[in-house]
Amino acid sequence: MLKDQTKKSIYMRTFAAFLLTYLVLMLSFSIFLVEQEKKKVASEFGQFALMANQNIDKLISDYNDSDKQIIDNPALRQELIKPSLVFTGTGTEFALYSGDFELLFNTNDYWLCNYTEYSEGNKNYSAEGYINPQKWFSAEEVSELESYLYAEPQAKEVGDLSGYSLSLEGLWVDNEMVIPHKIEVVPMYASRFDENGQVNSSSGTHTGEIIYLNDYKNDRDLPYFKHSSIQPSIHPYFDRATQAQLREKVLDKEKLLSAIEQKTILSNERVSFLSYRYYQIMPYLNTINLLEDNSYYRDYWTVMARDVDLGARLFISLIYVWSSCLLIFIIVALILARQTNKTYQVRERLEIQRNELTDALAHDLKTPLSIISGYAQNLIENIHTEKREHYAANILTNVGRMDKIIQTMLNLSRLESDGWQINFADISLNEASSEIISRYQYICDENSVSVDLAGEALIKADVVLIEMVLDNFFVNALEHTPVGGIISINISDDTLVLYNSGSNIPEKYINEIWEPYIKLDLARSKTKGNGLGLAIARRILELQGFTYGVRNVAEGVIFWFKFG
Repeated sequence: MLKDQTKKSIYMRTFAAFLLTYLVLMLSFSIFLVEQEKKKVASEFGQFALMANQNIDKLISDYNDSDKQIIDNPALRQELIKPSLVFTGTGTEFALYSGDFELLFNTNDYWLCNYTEYSEGNKNYSAEGYINPQKWFSAEEVSELESYLYAEPQAKEVGDLSGYSLSLEGLWVDNEMVIPHKIEVVPMYASRFDENGQVNSSSGTHTGEIIYLNDYKNDRDLPYFKHSSIQPSIHPYFDRATQAQLREKVLDKEKLLSAIEQKTILSNERVSFLSYRYYQIMPYLNTINLLEDNSYYRDYWTVMARDVDLGARLFISLIYVWSSCLLIFIIVALILARQTNKTYQVRERLEIQRNELTDALAHDLKTPLSIISGYAQNLIENIHTEKREHYAANILTNVGRMDKIIQTMLNLSRLESDGWQINFADISLNEASSEIISRYQYICDENSVSVDLAGEALIKADVVLIEMVLDNFFVNALEHTPVGGIISINISDDTLVLYNSGSNIPEKYINEIWEPYIKLDLARSKTKGNGLGLAIARRILELQGFTYGVRNVAEGVIFWFKFG
C-alpha cells in the first residue's frame, strides 16, 4: 500500500512540475507569437494601404486642376466606387479627406449597382452606383433580398441551381446614388465547373417576375436607365456592426487631426481578447508638407482602418503547437516519472539490502568474535594451560575467517562502485575450471562428490575476475550437492554451464539468489559460505558484459553464463 502511494506521489509531482513548466513555456511562446503576428499584420496592412493609396492618388491626379482642386467631384466619387470594393472586400474601411479635412468620399455598406450608362454601336459603357437599401426597402424586404444576394446553393453538376441574380429593371441615378424602380430575381444555373469542382460559369433566364416596384416620382428630371445588377458591397462574413465601428473611426476628424499632430501614421488598439483595430493615415503622394508654424499639410488624406483577429489567424498554429508540445511533455513526464520511480525503488531496495547486509555481516562476525573472546579469556585466566596452543590456533583460524569475510565484503564494494581495474586477456575456460576443481578436490573426496569437466573455449576477459566467478559458482554448487552427488561443468562455443545434483531452488527465491546474503535455509552448508559469492559473480559478469542465469532441472540446478 505504501509502495503504491509513493509511486502515485512521484507521478503526481512529476506531472505537476511538467504541467506548470508546459503552461509557462506555452504561454510565453503564445505571447511571443502574438507579438510577432501583430508586427506582421501591421506590415501587411501598411503595404496594403500604400498600394491602395497609390491607386487613389492616381485617380485624384486625373481630376485635379493646377491648384490641386478637384474639377469634377461626382465623377471622382464615381471612379472611387471600384477601389472602395477592394477595401470592403478585405474588411477595410477608408475615407478620403481634402487638405482642409473636408470629407470627399468614404466606404459604406450600400449595395453596388453596375448599369449601362450609354451605348455606341455594339459597345455598352457601364457605370457604378450605390443603393441605400434602408432608404428604399422595409426591414423585411431587405432581409428577403439579401437572402437571394448571399444564397450559396451547392451545385454538383451542370443545370443545378448555383445562386440568384438581382436584376434592376429600371433605375434613376442621383450622382452616384441609385434609386431602384423594379427588381426581378433571376435564378442562375451552373453551366461550367473548374478542376476543383467549383462553379465558374452560370446562366439564367429572366422570368419577368417583379418582386419589388418603387412608385418614386422623378420630379428632378434624373436620368433613367433600364438595366442593372445588384451586388453587396460588404461580404456576409464581415460583421456589419464591426464595419460600422471602423467606418465611424475613419470618419472621426478629431482622430485624424490627432494622428497627424502626433506623427502617428500607423496605430493599433485592442478591441477584444486577440482582436486588434489598425488605423493608418496616408498623405497624398505619400509626402507631407511642413508649414512655417510647424503644422503639417497635404492636399488630400486617405484614412484606413481594419480589424484583425489574431486568434483566428494563429488558431491552427497554436492548436498544433500546444497539442504537440502537450503530447511531448506528457511522454517525457511519463518517462521521467517511471525512471524516477525506478530509481526510488532501486534506492529503497539498496537501503534494505544495506541494512540486511549489515545485519548479516554482524551475524557472521559474531560467531568468530565470540570464539576468539572465549579462547582469549581462557588464556588470560590460565584455564587449561595445556591447551594454550589449541586456543591460539583456533584464534588464528577465526581471525582468518573474519579476514576472509571482510576481504569478500571489500571486493563486493569495489565491484559495485566500479573501482576494479579490468585487465582483459585470453583465458582458457577449461584450464581455469580445472584449477578451481583441484582447489576443492579434498572437499569433494570427503563428501564422495564426483566432478566432471568437458569442453573448451578461449575468451577475452579479466583472469582474476573470471576465476572468482568460477570459484563462487563451484562453491555454491558444492554447498548444495548432497553426499554422493554430481557436479559437472560443460563448456561450449559461447556458454559455460555448471550443474549440481540436489534439491531445486524454490521458484519464489530463484531471482533473489544473486543478492548479497541471500542464503536459503536448505543451503545452510558444509562450507559455511557467507552469502556473498553469487552477488560477486553477478557483478563480475555484468562488468564483463556477459549474460547469466540459473534454472531448475529435473534432479538439480544449473548455473550458466554466456560469453559469445
